[in-house]
Amino acid sequence: MILLFYAFARELNALRRRISARAPLRIEGLKGFVAELGGLQIIAVATGIGHRRAQETARRALDKVPGVTMVISTGVAGGLSEGLRAGDLVIAERIVWSDGEQLGDPARIVGLRPEQVRNAERALKAAGLKFSTGAVLTSRRVLATPAEKRHAKRRTGAIAVDMESAALAAEALSRNIPFACVRAVMDAAEDELFGWELADDQGRVRPLAAAAYLVRNPAVMLKLPRMMRNLAAASRSLAAAIEALSRHSAQ
Repeated sequence: MILLFYAFARELNALRRRISARAPLRIEGLKGFVAELGGLQIIAVATGIGHRRAQETARRALDKVPGVTMVISTGVAGGLSEGLRAGDLVIAERIVWSDGEQLGDPARIVGLRPEQVRNAERALKAAGLKFSTGAVLTSRRVLATPAEKRHAKRRTGAIAVDMESAALAAEALSRNIPFACVRAVMDAAEDELFGWELADDQGRVRPLAAAAYLVRNPAVMLKLPRMMRNLAAASRSLAAAIEALSRHSAQ
């Protein structure tokens, strides 16, 4: 059984078209769904956004779900390396965790097992999917501007950034459960991420805050279609990658 962690529902929009036998996850304290994909049962659990929520959710899920054979951290990421574009897949070979508010604070490294990284690479290659492998940064805050992303790249050497994977990796590895981190880029290194402060920690847009933001920043309306296209591209890539990992694990 694969235990799949994601931050918010829209990340898995495209995956929902590939799964079968989908049913709500009926485990107290957890949100998500159960389904079949690639010959395996998967349990997809929503963590919400951020390290703390991911840590709490992972512990609860791994305590309550028996028989987990693999944990996958997935969802969208910000690109830190030039050349990565919306929809590009990233496999983490290690995860750098900045546990302070500033990226200048001491960082920790969660080392992933090389054989598990290679397994993820083989699964995506077998499915004909292109990807990049490198360090992924888990940040406590959103890196919204190109300047922040350049600083993060210099500071950590990471090629992409998310806000949950370090917590998920640490919990899985502490229980000796195989782990993979596969993310899809939503915003490139040179892109400014706007409107992120309008969502709650479940990734849901707060309507009143969004309305007020658009009144103050009307030019953002012109940028919204591109952001939604980027999210859709990332979701499609994630669906293909997760299916490839599931089929490879079932062999």
